[in-house]
Amino acid sequence: MNHFIDDEIPNRDLNQTLRSFVDAKDHLHFSELVFYHYFSFGGTDTDKAETLGAGIELLILSFDIFDDLEDEDSPNEPWMKMNRSVALNAATALYTLSIKVSTSVSNNPVFLHKLMEYILESSQGQHDDLRDQPVTEEECLDMIKRKSGSLTALPCVLGTMLATGEFNKTVETYAYQLGIASQIENDYKALFYNTKSDIVKKKRTLAYLYLSRKFNQASIDLLNIFENEDKFADIEIKCYKEKLKTAGVTQYMYVMNQLAIQKLKKGMAQLTIGEEEKKRLISFIMDVFSEEV
Repeated sequence: MNHFIDDEIPNRDLNQTLRSFVDAKDHLHFSELVFYHYFSFGGTDTDKAETLGAGIELLILSFDIFDDLEDEDSPNEPWMKMNRSVALNAATALYTLSIKVSTSVSNNPVFLHKLMEYILESSQGQHDDLRDQPVTEEECLDMIKRKSGSLTALPCVLGTMLATGEFNKTVETYAYQLGIASQIENDYKALFYNTKSDIVKKKRTLAYLYLSRKFNQASIDLLNIFENEDKFADIEIKCYKEKLKTAGVTQYMYVMNQLAIQKLKKGMAQLTIGEEEKKRLISFIMDVFSEEV
């Protein structure tokens, strides 16, 4: 990814800033989704696959930065340690660069249309998240689908389109479920990090909406704890985990994660590609993206 930054960003300070952002990435799962879909559907041009993968990774990184700046999360990331205006401008440059790189691999108008469609859909999901719009668990799941599902569908669909030249609805459908499952898993893990926990901020996450139904005393106790950040910081992790389990949050998040995974598996079973390619694609996705909550 750095060579695309070097090619397009001659400003030395901005160049080095963007490089520091890229260096902070600890995985490249979205480019892997591009590769596995591209080659599973018969693609042969490795350079094009690598370019698209890099472009999408730059896009996802820019969205991650925007998200952290908007939510004031992840204080240890390089973009959170600098002037917010500088970080915002750098993220905008990164976003613009990602579009240029991603679209350089195809002249198919549908390819560009789907790219922008997923970006706009995710932005609208993010808007509802920032506005704390969901008031029911169903609305929260819909927000997750738009915010995270669309960005997961993006590499899967575009990787497939780059190989075949055609939009594949089956791929889009299961890719949304992959994004939902991954986000639910991440949201559960975030419950244990008070510096990055939406629930401490009283945001209407799936877990918070579930607790708000006050099924038992443990739910009420947890809601009271979340009302006071000092109480949350002081609670012992073992006790906290037990309360989450007693309240039913752990089981609920697991079930919701598994429902999405089952829909993902059902969708992937409908793929019309070779059995070996299908097994390889399913194995990769389940190994990397679908760990149990």
